[in-house]
Amino acid sequence: MTSTVNRPPKPASQQAWLGRFALSIYRALLYLALPLVAVAAWRRCRKVRHPQLIAKLSPKACWLARFGVTPAQLPTGGIWVHAVSVGETRSIFPLLEHLHQQHPDLPITLTSGSTQGAVQALQFCPVPIYHQMIPYDYPFAVNKFLKRLRPKLVLMVETEIWPNLYHACTQQQIPLMLINARLKAGSFEAYQRWAKPLMQQALQHPQLIGAQFDTDRERFIALGAPEQRVKTLGNLKFDIQVPDQIQQDAQLWRQQLAHPERFVWVAASTHSDEEALMIKAHQQLLKTHPDALLILVPRHADRFGEVAELLASYPQQLSWQKRSQNQDSPPDGSIYLADTMGELLLWFAVSNAAFIGGSMVNFGGHNILEPAALAKPVLSGTHYQNLTSLYDSFIADQGLQVCATPEALAQTLSQLADNPDQQTRWGQQALQALHNQTGSLAKHYHEIRRFLS
Repeated sequence: MTSTVNRPPKPASQQAWLGRFALSIYRALLYLALPLVAVAAWRRCRKVRHPQLIAKLSPKACWLARFGVTPAQLPTGGIWVHAVSVGETRSIFPLLEHLHQQHPDLPITLTSGSTQGAVQALQFCPVPIYHQMIPYDYPFAVNKFLKRLRPKLVLMVETEIWPNLYHACTQQQIPLMLINARLKAGSFEAYQRWAKPLMQQALQHPQLIGAQFDTDRERFIALGAPEQRVKTLGNLKFDIQVPDQIQQDAQLWRQQLAHPERFVWVAASTHSDEEALMIKAHQQLLKTHPDALLILVPRHADRFGEVAELLASYPQQLSWQKRSQNQDSPPDGSIYLADTMGELLLWFAVSNAAFIGGSMVNFGGHNILEPAALAKPVLSGTHYQNLTSLYDSFIADQGLQVCATPEALAQTLSQLADNPDQQTRWGQQALQALHNQTGSLAKHYHEIRRFLS
């Protein structure tokens, strides 16, 4: 934490005044930016190309939703859950399933903050939901949405702190919880330096903040959340449930390979400049294991074309294929570009080892739990500062192998390719590290049900 955590607290009246002043400044800046926000929102909504999303959310409906206009079929009196993007959306599927089982008469409205998250929600949610994009944090938009929806409870996921929305929930006497909550070190330091009064004002409103780790709890309290309302409930992603169908699909996919026993590794959620490092590691691996296959999965769909151009720039000896052009036949090259949405679990399931991207470039790491749930050896780079508590817990349980360079990664992959027993051992260690921290779902539901009785 920064040194500002230890400064003497300001008097309560002064803190309240600063909070109100910060909220007024925040609103003024939002309204000044409204024309630019409206244009940017329209451009984003027009880029929607996924058929599942277009069928449920036209560009016009997407744009109107951003300003609080809702379709007539949204139900009232249910649970509103907001998850911004793909990882957050997938993490709450077990919770949504449990809520649906325990409260089948309560409708669930799920909002997304990105089109990728919307695709996940519409295509893969295990229970019936109503869906739309979340309104931007303008008072007129969030108030209109809340009055239309009249939810019994609002659940915001991870780091979704929306000052005007939180304030509106209190005004309309709607219980609000921030669940699976976390604060990255960089975000915490930025809030401390530039927006502490605003954050302190916003964090007075949730009835509960369910932090993932004790470190997150301490950061929320340092930003001004009432200590008695912040509890460490664990990470919902630890309670991941892998569908049986995934294992069946993976087995079938591998059987269709020309050499079903070939060593397959996946580099998942990679970022700009990281794909080149993955290719470098794979080229080294091919020297000792010429039949090895790399499944390359960029983090963001809008970079699929960029990564394809990168692959095309390599010599022809490095053969590659695109998933989008070969969905009916297995790859016969050495690199497979997974340029489709929603299939990451399948790629983890077919692999012999999984490298999690955003960690060999200075981004900060991504979710390591899905390959662990499939008992796969989990590999990472050294840049995991966004998820330090999660990664450290896995390292302590020997469930994560850290590789500092492409050369070290290639060497580790070569060891795994030579030793199936080591693959099994590391995979089981990753699965055990996951099991050591399950139970977050039960803890979250224990707190949630108080507002649903």
